[in-house]
Parts: sequence; C-alpha cells; structure tokens
Amino acid sequence: MTRRARLLVLTVLYAGQYLAMSPLTALPAILRDEGASLRQVGAVSLVNFMVIAKALWAPLVDRYGHRPGGHYRTWLSITQPSIAVLLVALAAVDIRSDFALLMAGACLLGALIGTQDIATDGLAVRLIDPEDRGRANAVQVGAGFAGAAIGGTGMLALVQHAGWSWSVIALAGVCLLPLAVVRRIEEPVRPLSGAAGAAVRPGLRALRSLARRPGVAAWAGVLVPLVWMGIMLPQSLIGPLLVDRGWPLGRIGLLSVLLGGAAGIAGASATGRLVARHGRGRVLAASCLVQLAATAVLLTVAAGAGGGVAALSVAALGLARGALNTVIFTAFMDFCRPATAGTDFTVLSAWGFTVAVVAQAVGPGLAGAVGYEAAVVVAGAMTAAALLWVRVLYARERPAEPSGSPEHAVQDAG
Repeated sequence: MTRRARLLVLTVLYAGQYLAMSPLTALPAILRDEGASLRQVGAVSLVNFMVIAKALWAPLVDRYGHRPGGHYRTWLSITQPSIAVLLVALAAVDIRSDFALLMAGACLLGALIGTQDIATDGLAVRLIDPEDRGRANAVQVGAGFAGAAIGGTGMLALVQHAGWSWSVIALAGVCLLPLAVVRRIEEPVRPLSGAAGAAVRPGLRALRSLARRPGVAAWAGVLVPLVWMGIMLPQSLIGPLLVDRGWPLGRIGLLSVLLGGAAGIAGASATGRLVARHGRGRVLAASCLVQLAATAVLLTVAAGAGGGVAALSVAALGLARGALNTVIFTAFMDFCRPATAGTDFTVLSAWGFTVAVVAQAVGPGLAGAVGYEAAVVVAGAMTAAALLWVRVLYARERPAEPSGSPEHAVQDAG
C-alpha cells in the first residue's frame, strides 16, 4: 500500500471509531437537559473506564485472530458490526427511567470500542514507517476530532429534533460504513521479534519490559497524566456549564463539538509537521501555554461571560488538545515493539487516559461542590504543573529528534 493509502485507511478507521463513541460523549449534555443531577452526569464519564480496561485483553488481541488477509483486520471485521448491533439495542432504552440499563449498555459499547481501538492502533504501528509517525498521529488525532465533531454535533441535533432512539439508529448505520475500507487493508506479515531483535510475545512479561524502556516512566507516569488532567477537566465542564447558562443542545453541539473539533484538527495537523522540525519539548511547551490561555478564558465564561468569549475558549482548548495529543501519541508509537504493537500502544495510552477519565468524572461533581470557577482553576494548575515538567525534561533538547527511536522520546530523562 502507498503512504497515501495507508493514511487514508487510518483516517477512516479512527473517524469511524470516534463516531461510535458519540453516545458516550453526548450523554452528559443530553442527561443534563433531561434534568439529571451533576452527580449522574459525572457518573456517565466512568463508562470510559471500559475503554481503559481494554489493556486487560489487549494481549489476547495481539496473540489471537490470525486469518487470511491480516491479523488486526480480523478483529476489525468482528467489532464494527457488533458495535452497530449494540447501538440498535440501545435505541430501545428509555434514558429517563432506565439509567442503570443505559449505563450497562454504554459499558458494553465502551468495551467493543476499546477492542476496536487495540486492533486499529496495532495496525497503525505495523502499517506506518518510523519517518511517517508524526503524520500518522496527526491523522489519528485529526480523524478522531472529525469523528467526534460530526457524531457529537449530529447526536445533539438529532436528539433535540428526533429523540434518542432515532438518533442512535442512524448512528448504527453510519458505523457500518468503515467495513468497506477494512476489506481493502493489506496488512504486513506479523513480525517474529521486537525492535531489539529479541523475541517478544504478548503477555505479562512483555508489559513489564515495556515499563522498563527508556523514557516510559517520565512520559506515561508523570507527563501524560498531568497533561490529560489539565485538558479533560475543563472539557467535562463545558456542556453542563452552557446548559446551566440556558443554551439549547443544538447550539452547544455547534460550539463545543463542531468548533472544538475543527480547532483540534487544525492543532493536530500543524503538530504533525512541527514535531520533526522543532522537537517534542518545544511543541509540548507551546501547546501547554495555549492550554493555559484557553483555561483562563474559560474562567471568564464560568464567571458569566458568553457568546464570543465562550467560542474563543472552546476553540483554544480544542487547538491545544489536538496538538498535545498528537505529540504524545507520536512518542507512544516510538515506544511500541512490532510484535506487541496493540498491547504496547494500548497500555501506554490507557494509563494516561485513566487519569483523564477520572478528571472528566470528577469535574462536574467538583463544580457542583465548589463552583465552576474553582474547578477551572484546578484544571489550570494541572496544566501549569505539566508545563514545568516539560521544561525539566527538555532543558537540553536538540532542535529535532531521531524518528522511530524510543530512547530519544525523552532525551534527558531516560
């Protein structure tokens, strides 16, 4: 497959994956509009732990699934129609009175999406050459924002005009479209050894060796949790905050999902080129500064500002999120071993995402306890701490870093 064909495949797969997550991302605003408490709104975010739990079965996805046409392609051929069937089943759930059933279905949806994500990430590591990883992760983040923007905006608009059931049924039909791309995937032959030449098999031993790789502790253990907490806490407040300000769901979708998604795509696209030119540290530091500025603007929205100010904060938050996620996922791909690509990428992203989900779940409850303004200040503190850690890690960073070398993912902290 040509480079363009490979990137196109990843674009469709990641966009479709985030489209399938639309019910999970739109539910907080939908439930709040139905009169749910902020505590219930926060509980919905806990469903994302099912996506995180994919790390538990990622070695099984790496080890099993050999079929003609490709290992990871087999898993994609199973998960995508399963997601569509589950969405049709969720259409029959009354979200007003069957909250427990809704949560159970959402958890199962998260598990299926998580399994699809393992296969897609493993396929990406196997398809993409090291020198193209910046572009590939810009595609991943940008396509994710596009899928989330289209799905989230569509869900909120459809729910407002057609109700929950018809919205989910329509989404189920759209989620079947990527199957046409899956059939065209030409997956490389499964490698027999890791980057260092030693045999690496999916399992607990491979996970322990991943944790000992140079730079993993500094990135996944400290930097990523700080960054994603600073990002997701304010993101979790936007929907409930604007609902409490009297905004209709359709307008919230256009602002927080569509505008934020477009800004995220722009941030990811720019970062894919800037990382190779200026180095991860400089791009991370600049992105953290944008995140801090966006958080400060959101603070004024929490204090009562609206309209253009709210749009500015959402756009800036989306821009920073796209940039930060792109450079982080690029480093994660560098750490992955070919034979355990799905497991490695899953575990690295799941650890940071765990902290992000906690922040997303705690955010609405924290706002209910201390107010929106204080909750935004906490988010700004997390981003400030991340910026300081970036400066420590990259105090002697060279202008650009070798592509595809895990040892250079953190130059002075390995």
